Amino acid sequence: MVKIMYCPKCGTQNPDDAQFCQNCGTTLTNLATQPYTYSGTYTEAKRPNILIIILGYILAFLGGLFGILIGMYLMSKDNSSSRFHGRNILIIAVISIVLGLLLTVLGY
Repeated sequence: MVKIMYCPKCGTQNPDDAQFCQNCGTTLTNLATQPYTYSGTYTEAKRPNILIIILGYILAFLGGLFGILIGMYLMSKDNSSSRFHGRNILIIAVISIVLGLLLTVLGY
């Protein structure tokens, strides 16, 4: 059975035998015997702004350049959910721009 250890800096779950946090790289040695005492606002700080994500998807479909800007903004965040949505928004925005250029060149 794998025990779970939490990083004292960011609150990320790590295997009990980990030497460094998988998220922030903080040294976890000698923490296996210490109780979890993370006191930060992990859930609020790690929650992505849903309004920015929705706006990014809409702008990625409607206007590729705005989608790229919002996608890049989300990709710069230190949260995996924001990076996931940012990557998706960037992909949609690039496809939108390429399709727009193709349709313009083809005369549709």
